[in-house]
Amino acid sequence: MVLHKIIQYFPRFVRASQIKRMPMSRCLGLLVLSVIAWFPIMLTTLAIAADETQAISSDPSISVQPSMRHVQPSTEGKAAEPDAVLPLTALVQQVLLLDLAGVNPVFGLHYRELTLSPNTLSAADVARVKADVTGYWRYIRTFAQCNNGALVDTVLTVIPTDLQYQRVLKQVAHLVQLDATEPWETLVLDEKLTAGMSHPLLDTIAKRLWRLGDLAIEPTTNLVYSEELVVGVKRFQQRHGLKQDGVIGKQTMYWLNQSPKARAVLLAKNTIRQRVFERKLEPSYLLINVPAFEMTLVDNGTTVLNSKVIVGKSSRQTPLLDSQISSVVLNPSWRVPSSILRRDILPQIRRNGHYLNERQFDVYDYNGQLVQHMPEEWQALASTSFPYQLVQRPGVKNALGKYKFHFDNSFSVYLHGTSEPSLFNKDDRALSSGCIRIEKVTELAQWFKEHLVKDKRLWDKLAPDVTQPQWFSLSQKLPVHLVYWTAWLDDSGQEQYRSDIYHLEAELTNAVPATVLDLN
Repeated sequence: MVLHKIIQYFPRFVRASQIKRMPMSRCLGLLVLSVIAWFPIMLTTLAIAADETQAISSDPSISVQPSMRHVQPSTEGKAAEPDAVLPLTALVQQVLLLDLAGVNPVFGLHYRELTLSPNTLSAADVARVKADVTGYWRYIRTFAQCNNGALVDTVLTVIPTDLQYQRVLKQVAHLVQLDATEPWETLVLDEKLTAGMSHPLLDTIAKRLWRLGDLAIEPTTNLVYSEELVVGVKRFQQRHGLKQDGVIGKQTMYWLNQSPKARAVLLAKNTIRQRVFERKLEPSYLLINVPAFEMTLVDNGTTVLNSKVIVGKSSRQTPLLDSQISSVVLNPSWRVPSSILRRDILPQIRRNGHYLNERQFDVYDYNGQLVQHMPEEWQALASTSFPYQLVQRPGVKNALGKYKFHFDNSFSVYLHGTSEPSLFNKDDRALSSGCIRIEKVTELAQWFKEHLVKDKRLWDKLAPDVTQPQWFSLSQKLPVHLVYWTAWLDDSGQEQYRSDIYHLEAELTNAVPATVLDLN
């Protein structure tokens, strides 16, 4: 079976070695180690297939037992596991997270084993479950190392043990238990609720906010929207990326109706995606979380800048990708893509023949010759095939603002400023045609100047009153990552959720390939 796995995965690891310039021999070695690490899960899966006709998912009515004993997994007959021994309660939480994240059905079966009759489990049973958990994380680590071209690390702990991960485990377990003990029917409001109004659903809303941690004190029965409840609603809105106005409207009700189990699944899925992603991060990088409309700049492991961003509309989505910022443009011009010309600019010209002049566009034919017409002629031409290219001159009206950050990609997107800073006041900032607009673009440019721009003297000379575009090369490229995370725990341990603006959650999977687990 091990040889079978090597044969199945050899082409994939060859491609990884070619793309990442990692020696193929090392990739093959890592592949063999990964398959060996997954051998217990292969055996478990075969046993499951013999006994079960269908996969059994986690039962939300089963809560984690708080008094579970510590069990020492047996290492007889196999190499000693370098990870510290997991208490049974901690192992249950690890298994629950992997089950909810959709990693593999085997973890759903393990969860039932551990929770239905924990006191009857033998040390060998627990060791088998722990081996599967450890095997999964070893597989993820090994695959990441091969794809990143990194050496095999010497870290002994395979299973994540950091405080933030432990917080996620506890919160997921809490949400599952809450779902099993509290009713969570869908609430329907016919109107928005504001402070001072009365409504029969306010009592239920207040209790939900308390159970979710947004009200500090358990509410008494009250059908009036009090100031104390407004405070809880605003806190809830903040945790969901909504306008913090205390008004209970459509979006606030949407999130209030999300059951604890749905929240646990979302948090688990996103946590696994984040953990897998983090294994490829370098000490310094720039990250855009698209559905959160946020940018984070990390310098040598320390966050040095956070900023609001504007991303692509649902119909013109910002792509998810990894690249490297290779240059910064001061006072950029903007060559309008043909898609934006057709969708956005030609309709403006048809309505207003002065539009091109007012927005400081130059028009060129396909021979590169400047073209000029009267306003009414531009309006007529805008209704034709319009055989011209538009270039917006640098300046305060330029759509890119004062700075552009270039990185290679096949989508023609980049980071830049904006001529409409008021748009950052919106809560839903999916407004662009795909590029990312940065609110704190000046601070970001200054960081690049201080840390990466080669010719700092020229930058300082031109920055105050430059009128033409000026490209600046960097001493080294900065990795940039465009990711899609809709749930996480913030630095204070609070759950944060964001709307699935591109409806991608159903497509983003954590499932381990069936070929790895031999589920075929």
